[in-house]
Formats: sequence, C-alpha cells, structure tokens
Amino acid sequence: MLKIFTTLVRGAVAEAEEAVFDANATRVLAQQLREAAAALEHSKKELACAMAYRASEQRAVASLESRIAELEASAVSALQAGREDLAAEAATVIAATEDELHNRRAAIARFDGDIARLRQLIEHGRKRLLELRRGLEMARVQEALHRAGANGRRALVMGNGALREAEATLARIKERQTGDEDMHAALEKLEREASATNLDDRLAEAGFGPAKRTASSDVMARLKAKAAGPAQQDHQQSQPQQQAGTAG
Repeated sequence: MLKIFTTLVRGAVAEAEEAVFDANATRVLAQQLREAAAALEHSKKELACAMAYRASEQRAVASLESRIAELEASAVSALQAGREDLAAEAATVIAATEDELHNRRAAIARFDGDIARLRQLIEHGRKRLLELRRGLEMARVQEALHRAGANGRRALVMGNGALREAEATLARIKERQTGDEDMHAALEKLEREASATNLDDRLAEAGFGPAKRTASSDVMARLKAKAAGPAQQDHQQSQPQQQAGTAG
C-alpha cells in the first residue's frame, strides 16, 4: 500500500510539474534563450581571447624569426673572420631560438584550430538562437491569439445570451405594442360605431330616416290590436247572420 501511495504521489507531482510547465512554457523558453544567449556571448569572449593570444604568438614568431636571421648573419660573419668560437655560441642561441619558434608555431596552429572551431560553433549557435527567438515570437503570437480566441468565444457566448434576452424583450415589447394598437383600433372602431349610431338616431328623431329604436307607444298599439282582434272577428262574423235573419 505504501508503495502504491508513493507512486501516486510521484505521479501527482509529475502531473503538477507538467501543468506548471505547460502554463509557463513561453516564460521557460524565454529564460532558456537568455541563458543560451549568455553562453553564446561567453563563447564569443573565448574566441576573442584565443584570437588575441594567437596574435601575440604571431608577433613572437615574427620576433624570433627576425632574431634568428640576425644571429645567423652574425655567425656567418664571425666564421668568415675566423672567430669560430663566437659562431659556435651564436649557433647555440640560434638552436634554442628555433626550438622556441617551433613551439610558438605549434601554439599558433592550435589557436588556429580552436579559433576555427569556436567560429563554427558560434555561427551555428547564432543561427539556432535566431531560429529559437523567431519560434518564441511565433509561440507568443499563437498564445496571444489563443487567449484572444478564448476571450472572443467567451464574449460571443455571453453576447449570444444577451442577444437572446434582448430579442425576447423586443418580442415582448412588440407584443405589448401590438396589443395596445389592437385595443386602440377597437376603441376607435367602437367610437366610430357609437358616433354613427348616434347620428342615425338623431336623424330618425328629426324625421329624416328610419327609426333605429322601437318606441314603447308602437309596442302598446300592437298589443292593443292583438287584444281587440278576437272580439272584432266575432262581431264581424255575427253581422252577416243577423242580416240574413232580417231578410227572411
């Protein structure tokens, strides 16, 4: 159980490290590039140092070559003058100087190799650093675009929600306005109809049109006519019978 727990802890730590690295990848890359640039500058200083040493050795070689030439000329003159002892001393110094000259030339050859190698490494590092810096700029641009896209999508979602709410509010406003317009139209219609009816009634009362309302006097007359109807019919039927009896 302890081993499983330890493994889980290591896994959680590794995931946390990866998450932190992913969240700060551009910062990590920028710092790595700064360190690489510092190392490149150090290499340039080493190259400059090697070139300075090489120039110093070259000057020493030139001085030794000049010294050897002078000693040889002097030794030859001594031999010609019969001073072989002086020529022998000169030969000893010339031999030591030539050994030093050989060592100096070997050092120059090593410096030349080191300088060439450093030049190549620096040039290669410069190109790689330039490419990495361009990559860092592209990564920053992509990260900014990603953030902008995420913010844009979030704003769009929020905007869509706000737009839907605004559309619903507008629909309610239109519905209410339509209802108000329908009510105003109905009221206007009722007012027009009432006005027309009032005009017809006033015209009828003045005797310029049919009456729109039934008068109570007309109803009473109709009722009286109906009430008197049966008695009048019996009276009309009895009159022919009486006239016939009289005639007989």
